[in-house]
Amino acid sequence: MKKIKLKNNQSITAIILTFNEEIHIERCIKSIVNIVDNIIVIDSFSTDQTLKICKNFKNVKIYKRKFINQANQINWALKNLTINSNWILRIDADEYLTKYSRKFFKKKLIKNNNSDGIILTRKISFLNKIINYGSTSPHKSLRIWKNKRGKYDNSQVDEQVIVKGKISETDLVLIDDNLKGLYFWTIKHINYASREAYEYFRNSKKVKINKDPSKENKKYKFQIYYKLPLIIRPFLFFMYSYFYKLGFFAGVRGFLYYLIQTLLYRLLVDFFIIKRMIFR
Repeated sequence: MKKIKLKNNQSITAIILTFNEEIHIERCIKSIVNIVDNIIVIDSFSTDQTLKICKNFKNVKIYKRKFINQANQINWALKNLTINSNWILRIDADEYLTKYSRKFFKKKLIKNNNSDGIILTRKISFLNKIINYGSTSPHKSLRIWKNKRGKYDNSQVDEQVIVKGKISETDLVLIDDNLKGLYFWTIKHINYASREAYEYFRNSKKVKINKDPSKENKKYKFQIYYKLPLIIRPFLFFMYSYFYKLGFFAGVRGFLYYLIQTLLYRLLVDFFIIKRMIFR
């Protein structure tokens, strides 16, 4: 595939955060290398072949920085690195753009030139199957924004870019497909649950209604979900995701995904919340 040249000075820089992502990083870079001008990799001192793989691509610049959280890493790059492109794309190492999205990326970018931020659709691949139904896959994610127009909120988990200006939606699709296995995925969510409980106490009284569609999930989480009774709400969320949002159409894998993602994960978050309420 030949490199796509963006017209009207629609240059774009992609930012990827890495830590031991040798299993993912080549797939990720190959999905964007022909549609972006530069790729910035911020690595948290990987001990595998991640950086060696990155160096195989000419337009990749590598920076090393101690990891604090995703939002902090991205904001550090936006503030301290020289980025001259018109647009910023944030993509995780275990994500990739679909073939359709790569093909029409340029047209979508030019079409939305009057916007300051662009929303993509993000889908989860779970046990080698893309989840197309339910509450969390697919969901809208603001991943492209005009340079100097956005920065991430200071969240430990579920970080979101805050963009000043007009937001538009596209049918571009980003696939989250982690290849490290179910055990790694589960352990990661245990860690997320602890951070989510911290965010609950930090932000439960601060989140306000926001018309930005990319922030709908966070708005509903704090204004509706967290208003429901502890322990009961994960079961309600599972039923909402699996039945009302048609998650059952995703088959057996969809059942396992929503069982872990909405029920077990959310129960774990509530347990961390209760623990903090008791011992604080």
